[in-house]
Order: sequence, then structure tokens, then C-alpha cells
Amino acid sequence: MFPEVLPEISDSDLEHFFQIMLSQYGMDFRGYATSSLKRRLGTVIKRYGLTGMAVLNQRLVTNPDYIDYFINEITVSTTELFRDPSAWIALRSQGLPLVQHRPQLRIWHVGASTGEEVLSMAILLKETGLYEKAEIFATDIDRRSLEQARRAVYPLRVYKGYEQNFIQVFPHLSLEKYAHVEVNQVFFDPSLLDRVRFLQHNIVTEGTFGEFEVILCRNLLIYFTPALQNQVVTRLVDSLTEGGLLMIGTKESLFWCESARRLSPVNEVERIYRKRSSP
Repeated sequence: MFPEVLPEISDSDLEHFFQIMLSQYGMDFRGYATSSLKRRLGTVIKRYGLTGMAVLNQRLVTNPDYIDYFINEITVSTTELFRDPSAWIALRSQGLPLVQHRPQLRIWHVGASTGEEVLSMAILLKETGLYEKAEIFATDIDRRSLEQARRAVYPLRVYKGYEQNFIQVFPHLSLEKYAHVEVNQVFFDPSLLDRVRFLQHNIVTEGTFGEFEVILCRNLLIYFTPALQNQVVTRLVDSLTEGGLLMIGTKESLFWCESARRLSPVNEVERIYRKRSSP
């Protein structure tokens, strides 16, 4: 099979796109990896039969109502329940025990997308008896994805994969404890979201909102340039309490991040780190 042929996007058209997004919508895409961003923009152009990037730019200028749809199209929402099960097993056995005795657990999911990662955390906290003292913040730039996350309803086609991940983390439980199938959809127990707040937030341009015992920013850094990775990770480490946990994607690295020296590994393979105490 041949790779999909996408429209070419010139550097000048891309620069114009940056200016529109920043001046009109307050969104800064300049730190996103260029090749990945051009690929996603090309996909949008092709999907809607536009003649080129100039037409897409014009639509963004003249039709502000389009922005929510556009952000939903351009952001990558590849997620699933208990994605990378071994990482969740490590968080349960090695990470959470380091913070579980604190009076409260403030947890921040950065780039929460359609909510499967948030549900994974809620289930983990329920099964470890920590849910009632948790306060979970789930943020994303994409308002439409957050709307789905609030509903906690997913198409039936994902159920088998989610069930397989769940069983790897909890071999003696059934996913039916927390989800049920109705017609062609999977409905998760609404009580899993009782202690969750969903907020539209841009980690690139907006500040944080307090200190957290646990921060998850998984599979988002890979779409940023090294400079933006450094900026974002610094912001996240600043937002951790001493001894707090940072969890990133298993295919991501802190190599470019100056703030990595303020962290010590809990599990390097699964990319779980702990903030060092101040000297």
C-alpha cells in the first residue's frame, strides 16, 4: 500500500497559519513539530476538499465558529483505556504508594482527550481505596473531545481492546464492574467522574492552577519541538509538590528538558518520575 499523498504546505502559508491562530484565537502552534503539524493540516485540507492551505487559512479568519471543529480535527486523540497496561501496573505498585498517605491527592491529566485515561485513573484509585481523597483535573485544548470525556460513552468497537487492557491490570476483575454495553455503545459508570473536573486549557500558552501530587502528560510531548518540550516540562515540574509524580508516555523522553534534573526515576522504562526535594 502506498503512503497517503497529502497537499504540500509552504513555509509562508504555515507562518500565516501561526499568525492567525495566535492573533485571532490565542493559540500558539509555533512550537509544534513542523513535519507532524504539516501532515495533520494536509489531512484536514484533503478531507474537506480544499484547494490548499491558503483556503484553510481564509476559513479560519472569516469563520470563527469553525475553530472548535478545526481543533478537533487537528489534535491527535489516540487514546484508550489503560493504554500501555504495564505503565499502569507500575503506577499502582511503585508510584501511588509514594503519595498514598498524603491527606489529599490532586491529580492533573494534561491532554486528557476523550477521557479514557481519566477513567483509567479513576478505576485505579477506586481499586486502591484512594478515590475519595482524590481531586482530578482533566484538561485539553479540544472542547469537543472534552464533551465526549464528560459523557464517558464510547463506540462498541473499542470494548474488546479496552477489556484486554483492563484484564492485564486487574486479572481477577471484569470490566463489567465499571462499564456496560447498551445497543452499540459502551457506557462507563458515571460515579467514576464524581471527583473529576474537565477544563479547556492550553498547556502551551496558559499557566497552571495549583500544586499536584500526580501529573500525567502522556503522548503529548512527542508532538512538540525540543524547546517547547523543555518549556512544558518545566511548567509541569513547577506544578508538582515535593515528592510528587510525573508520568509521561512510554515512547517519550526528558532528554531535552532542563527540569529533568529536578526529577528522580521511579520506573524509567514506564516513564514515571518523582520530584526531588529542594536542597
